[in-house]
Amino acid sequence: MTKNTNGVGVRAAMAVAALVLTAGAANAAIVYSTDFNAPTYGDAALVGQDGWLQTGTVATNPLMVANTGTNGNVFMTTGQDANHPFAAITTDSVLLSADIVVSTASTAGDYFLHLSDGGTSAFNARIYVKSDGAGGFVMAMGTAAGAVVYGTTPLTFGTPYRITARYDFVSGLANDTGELFVDPAGGFPLPATTSYALATTVGTDATTIAAVNLRQGSATNAPGVTVDNIVVEAVPAPGAIALLGLGGLVASRRRRA
Repeated sequence: MTKNTNGVGVRAAMAVAALVLTAGAANAAIVYSTDFNAPTYGDAALVGQDGWLQTGTVATNPLMVANTGTNGNVFMTTGQDANHPFAAITTDSVLLSADIVVSTASTAGDYFLHLSDGGTSAFNARIYVKSDGAGGFVMAMGTAAGAVVYGTTPLTFGTPYRITARYDFVSGLANDTGELFVDPAGGFPLPATTSYALATTVGTDATTIAAVNLRQGSATNAPGVTVDNIVVEAVPAPGAIALLGLGGLVASRRRRA
């Protein structure tokens, strides 16, 4: 009699999916998070609160925290930049998430949020926004400095979005990868969600990621963006997660052989 293995295959696939989700969640580590709310924050300049530092020497139009008693946030246009250090990450992947509301954007575009080594020039996982010329805006992610390729799905000014950027350390030079997600469904791992745009691999790869940065660009191109609920996580690289799932599938098949 022929043995029906369809049920076994389905159950094995379900087990692998559960294993991948569990393994990913178990290995994701939050290295920094903030909601800009009281009592940690007050309605005042961001730099000097909760470990935030000024990036570079420009102090004009300082970043300000507002609404700390209800829904604290930071609004950015042009002027002072700031960063918050965290424990250094040098391998696998980093997730940078935030709630944003974009109020204005130029047709040239500029970046407003990124990761760094804690210095003033090695900026990675740069998140860009620009006007689409038709009443909305589009976004992009660059692994470092350089021309980026924007997503094509129009987004709406004044609408809250949850964005997540994944930066992947890849062995070699100028080849790090990543993806940008807008309102990702579910939790980790993000590859289960269709990305808004693949990261454009440009410039110098990161060797260390040790800070999250808020950037106010030039008066000509800087977008107007409100930022809240920032989370930075160290996670296994997508390939490592796939291997975890494959190992679970092999183990499952061996047990059933």
